[in-house]
Amino acid sequence: MAASANTANIYDHLEPSERLISSFGPFHATSYRVLRLDPLEGPSRGHLLEIPYPQLASVKLVQRPNHPLLIMGTIIIILGLLMTQVLVFSSVLALIVGGLFIFVGARGKPAYFQIYAHNMPQQAERYWQVRYERSGSFIATVRSVIGEMPDF
Repeated sequence: MAASANTANIYDHLEPSERLISSFGPFHATSYRVLRLDPLEGPSRGHLLEIPYPQLASVKLVQRPNHPLLIMGTIIIILGLLMTQVLVFSSVLALIVGGLFIFVGARGKPAYFQIYAHNMPQQAERYWQVRYERSGSFIATVRSVIGEMPDF
């Protein structure tokens, strides 16, 4: 319900010749810029934040480590090291499997898309983190406007 109210409010902030292309949560892509409009209790406290398209530098997928896989890999490696005195072949297999778990866990899983602008202060980056889940259409729109190829 808040998202539809947000979308209704965004039209009050558009220029007469500007049109809305895509929206995802508080983020909106228009024909001229990317906007963020949160409710009063949101991170931007109801203020309109904008990045004109000429200032957009890139959109990057940020991944976070998969901690359960890292823990599982560590446990398997420890068990493999403990088994070296008993079963050499099983311990080597455990070390390989544990290493694979750690490798995959360290690579991580998608967390969010970060929108970067030229000369953007680091503290402003947190306002331009778009949740990964279900944001594909919005991100593809922004990437196509700035000439980046979308991830498939």
